Amino acid sequence: MKKILKVLLGTSFALLYLFSVGSCGYGGGGGGYGAGFGGAYADKEAAGGMDAPTEGENGALDEDASMDEESKKEEEIVQKPAGLITAGAWNDNDNYEYWKTLFSQDGETTGKFYEYSKAENSWGFNSYNRVKVTVKNGETPVAGATVTAKNEKGDVFFTSKSDANGVAYVFTDEQAGIVEAVSGAGQATSEFTLENREIEIELGENEVKKNIIELMFVVDVTGSMGDELSFLNNEIADVVNRVAQADSATQINLALLFYRDHVDSEVFKYYDFEDVTNADGLAKQQAAIAAQRATGGGDYAEAVEEALAMAVEKQWSEAATTKIIFQVLDAPPHSGTNNQTKMNAAAIAAAAKGIRVCPVLCSGADEVTEYVMRQTAVYTGGTFVFVTDDSGIGNPHYDPNLPNVTVEALNSLMVRLINGYHSGTFAEPIDWRQEVK
Repeated sequence: MKKILKVLLGTSFALLYLFSVGSCGYGGGGGGYGAGFGGAYADKEAAGGMDAPTEGENGALDEDASMDEESKKEEEIVQKPAGLITAGAWNDNDNYEYWKTLFSQDGETTGKFYEYSKAENSWGFNSYNRVKVTVKNGETPVAGATVTAKNEKGDVFFTSKSDANGVAYVFTDEQAGIVEAVSGAGQATSEFTLENREIEIELGENEVKKNIIELMFVVDVTGSMGDELSFLNNEIADVVNRVAQADSATQINLALLFYRDHVDSEVFKYYDFEDVTNADGLAKQQAAIAAQRATGGGDYAEAVEEALAMAVEKQWSEAATTKIIFQVLDAPPHSGTNNQTKMNAAAIAAAAKGIRVCPVLCSGADEVTEYVMRQTAVYTGGTFVFVTDDSGIGNPHYDPNLPNVTVEALNSLMVRLINGYHSGTFAEPIDWRQEVK
């Protein structure tokens, strides 16, 4: 199996090269070589050491020189197949007290998201009123338990699923209420109050977690995403390969959803879950990624909320499995009332299914994108990821200015998160410079 995956990875290098050539010309704009390798041929280091195309006597590209240059580009891609994109990660549930300060105002100090704490700006989110629930069977954490917050009348406020450590997060304005945990034949309740919002629930029985990872990439493929999209094929293939090699007993089911905006002729393109620990399944999904083109989009905002809602509604397992969405984007949802409601509802639905949404912000994102996607990550127990400028790849990236974040290689970061959500133990991040070969 491992040898087959390595062969497929080698094949994907050629697919990436063909995709990069086919998607756009040298001039950048939609993610050509200029954007995809650092934005300028003049900067040879950022561009992987490549020279600008040479011209013949008539000012046109010299055919032989052009062919040599194409060979150099292909060789460069093969030599550096993955790990070029750099990123940081931040889990707001792990830093919850810091998260709450972003919505507060204390004298002259105003939190970054203070304006969003007001109802008219909140998009319906209320993640700064949290109850943390840990579900156990004796000393063993219970993964995949359904955890529901209710009032004394039985009205449900929020539902989520416990993670590999038995931890679930529910959000409610209620100062007091009841939390119920259910897993298999086990069922138990506990009360929460204004003072006690971290509680443990003991279950006598529980469903055994399945050794399956359900992974979906939800990717903005509008024109502005060309700089990152041209690297995505190899990044995903490398991530899947490394997770599979680390634990050959784990089945990885991968789905793909690509989206644009309403002005485009094709807004959504979906590829259903395939077992990518199977050679045929991996090859099928890699071909789907390689077939994408970064085009369209029109205005700044994209169909983010509809894409997430569609992703959550797909055929996820009802069993206790590891479920993760990486939503890769560089623009926010549309800000109309209906769009905000749909975005909030999609996050709530993801939490109820136990899907950890891990947004990946790319070049061009802004504060609204950060706010909405961090809220989504908090609601679902996910991790906020943002691509950085350290690699020199792509256009300038939005900096969320988070404290003490280690800049990692994006592929290694994703592997770390997937393994962490599946096992309950998150490896320490490794500085991307330590991984540069």
